[in-house]
Amino acid sequence: MEKKIRNKIIALSGQPVTGKGTNVKAMIKKLEERGYKSENIHLIATGDKFREISKGIIELIRNTENQEVLEKLSEQTWLREMLSNADYRSTLVDTIATLKRNHTDLTNFTIDDANNMPEFKNIRTIIDTIIDKGIAKLGKEINAEERKDEIWIVDSRLAFHNIPEAFSVRLTSTPEVAAQRLFNDKKRGQEDQYKTLEEAKEARENRRMGEVKRYKKRYGVDLEDKNNYDLIIDTSFSSVDDISDVILQGAEYYFEDRAFAKEWTSPKTLLPLQEERVTLGKAKYSFEEMLESIKEHGYFPSEIIEAVEVDGIKYIVEGHHRNFSAAYLGKTLIPYEVMAKDDEKIPGRKLTARQYASGFDKKKRYGHEWMIQEQDPNFRYEQVYPNINEIIEKNEKQTPDTDDQDR
Repeated sequence: MEKKIRNKIIALSGQPVTGKGTNVKAMIKKLEERGYKSENIHLIATGDKFREISKGIIELIRNTENQEVLEKLSEQTWLREMLSNADYRSTLVDTIATLKRNHTDLTNFTIDDANNMPEFKNIRTIIDTIIDKGIAKLGKEINAEERKDEIWIVDSRLAFHNIPEAFSVRLTSTPEVAAQRLFNDKKRGQEDQYKTLEEAKEARENRRMGEVKRYKKRYGVDLEDKNNYDLIIDTSFSSVDDISDVILQGAEYYFEDRAFAKEWTSPKTLLPLQEERVTLGKAKYSFEEMLESIKEHGYFPSEIIEAVEVDGIKYIVEGHHRNFSAAYLGKTLIPYEVMAKDDEKIPGRKLTARQYASGFDKKKRYGHEWMIQEQDPNFRYEQVYPNINEIIEKNEKQTPDTDDQDR
């Protein structure tokens, strides 16, 4: 039987404004430090390709009567591919005719305008199709023969689908953190400049939901389906250094067929449900022993923290020692698994996730917050969950239907 070739390909996907570009740069730097030659590290960024083609088409539409511009554009591979396909060519001609008939002003026209204009819908579909076919073709070419000393990073929302052999990674972030990043990043284009934080948040969420809807309709693929990915990282409160380390470590495990935790988040995002004295006390390991273990060996990717999620907020069920030891040492990523959500019953326990989470109170909060502040003195849980005080107040007012021994 012929051996199936599986070269090192990392398919990197992500919600808008999750730091893909920044993390790609960090990954490339780390790979070079680990001995990879720069010419053997290949970056394929489909977002750049989409912007290149979109800008080219806008330039083409603006200059349909400028022979010099048309001759320059005709050298582009993507335009030759469009013009060689009768359906693509017809769509392009129809779009140009419609825009001219409607006297559309293209003077300050941007990619964002094109993405939101119905007249460009079919053009966007063509661009996506050209790129996706190119990525699928690339994956087959890469795996046509063994290339042990090379690695590919494919920054593409659909790379996990187009190159199924790749190690697929999904980056996420909370809407609030993504909006803050978008609002503060003045290096972005004019289409990504906003007057208020709320405006940035709305734009980012519209973009995220638009992408999900578009890919479902066009390909029948749900970008938010966790089953599509080998690794999912919440980048909201995590450092680029830790994110790139986890991605590369996960890829190493994947290509060696070793188990690796799927979901990772910052210790800051997991709220405590036990007393401080219990976390600092002796369990399987004491807090001090856990600190020494992480210092010496790092955080083991198999040590998954078990959590529940209620109304979008995560609470620790098992793993307080590990979570807060990691936070105390400045680790910004730990592996976790959500066992139950909202009114689902926790496997092997008497309580639902909501009942269990009702044990979170002021004492547990402040009893653990200082462990995170050891590395981040200004940290407060409000930075992660702005409504945390309302949650505590609600929990303290009601009489929880819980069993302390079950907790």
